[in-house]
Amino acid sequence: MVNFQILPENCNTPFAGWMLTIQRNTGMVKHQARLTQLMSIQDNLFREIAMKNLKADIMVIDDTLDNLRVLNGILNLNGYKVRGAPNGTMGIKAVKLSPPDLILLDIMMPDMDGYEVCQRLKSDDDERIRNIPVIFISALDQAVDKVKAFSVGAVDYVTKPFQMEDVVARIETHLTLRRLQSQLELLVKERTSHLEEALARQEALAAGYSRFVPPEFLQFLNRDDITTVELGDQIQMEMTILFADIRSFTTLSEQMSPQDNFNFINAYLSRVGPVIRAHNGFIDKYIGDEIMALFPTSVDDALQAAIAILETVAEYNKTRQRPGRQAIAIGIGLHKGPVTLGVVGEAQRLEHTVISDAVNLAARLEGLSKLYGASIIVSRETLESAANPAAYRVRCLGETDVKGKQKAIAVAEILDGSVPDAIARKLQTKADFEAGLQYFQNSNYRMAKEAFERASANNLNDKAVRHYLKRVNYRLAFDDALEWDAR
Repeated sequence: MVNFQILPENCNTPFAGWMLTIQRNTGMVKHQARLTQLMSIQDNLFREIAMKNLKADIMVIDDTLDNLRVLNGILNLNGYKVRGAPNGTMGIKAVKLSPPDLILLDIMMPDMDGYEVCQRLKSDDDERIRNIPVIFISALDQAVDKVKAFSVGAVDYVTKPFQMEDVVARIETHLTLRRLQSQLELLVKERTSHLEEALARQEALAAGYSRFVPPEFLQFLNRDDITTVELGDQIQMEMTILFADIRSFTTLSEQMSPQDNFNFINAYLSRVGPVIRAHNGFIDKYIGDEIMALFPTSVDDALQAAIAILETVAEYNKTRQRPGRQAIAIGIGLHKGPVTLGVVGEAQRLEHTVISDAVNLAARLEGLSKLYGASIIVSRETLESAANPAAYRVRCLGETDVKGKQKAIAVAEILDGSVPDAIARKLQTKADFEAGLQYFQNSNYRMAKEAFERASANNLNDKAVRHYLKRVNYRLAFDDALEWDAR
């Protein structure tokens, strides 16, 4: 049996040390020379064992060389690779150069105490260094010393004198904890990566679905995503419906190749779509070159969107001022009313849609825009439900019969957003035109004709005036025929 004395830090008396007893099979050693020889043999054995099966890399930072030597020997014997540093400065450098798996750290050292060493390591920029478990080994056994050690980041505290088995057990425990923590962090990182990838795929899928089914549609149906939509889902609510159609699109498309047709349509839609969304609307469907949009919030959203669409098309036409390209014109119809949003189809083919007389009427008003040469036509009822109808420059267009409706619908033309010269001319002739409408509705066709002719004289290209003049002349001719027959 051989006894070694390990001195605590800054202690010069041999009696203040602690004794480490190691069992040997070589028998009782009586002479110091023999002891030194055996220790040399043991060191070589430790190194051979360590090289064959190293369990972990441990850094010992202690200014007492005897402590370094004994800890190195015992830990080597237990299969650990051990590196030593005689002070805090060298220890920090060694750790940064090659981070160990665990650090055994003395507290009372001359250049830098263990607390400061631990603080510096735990505040390092390198995450690997910050996460190294630190076990303090010190003769300081007051509670305040231990509390301070844990406050600077230590995972354990061992007081001298200690049993080596206890130190090895603590090392094993914290290495196991660190290893499990690393495995858990790796697992969490992998799972997080997988979840992020799955989420990205889900978001991409949702974004893809949203390009076919408006997110607003799902919200109204109280569905989280398109996969939860069922045949027959529906909800009733009031909305303003907007139809916008390119004038003479058939003629335009005949002059283009199929690819040019798609390029043209997509260029147009890519400009109009954002305008609709900017005014709290959403596109329900494309019908060739026609757009059907819904505005659930207010009539003013739809009116302002219609005006902004005309302005956007005017800007788009500036890019078409070259040979083979011609300016485009659009007609817009607006009407507000109750609608039913829902899902129609059959098990293998579903489609979202809006069903309502209001939809049919809005489409009819868009069709009238061609007849009247108007850019925006709105039902009078819808216009009057705006927050401030007087904020818009408007011209009445009389009443129109709508299929399925027993009563004629009063309609009006929104002048805002049109070409300034056209607006000026229509405003100039507005009084005569609307007077003619009043006479026409009262069946006073001769007075109506005079009023419409005055309007036409100041605006020869006004299609609405020409339309009513044609109707007036027809009525007058019919009345004359009746008078002739009566004779």
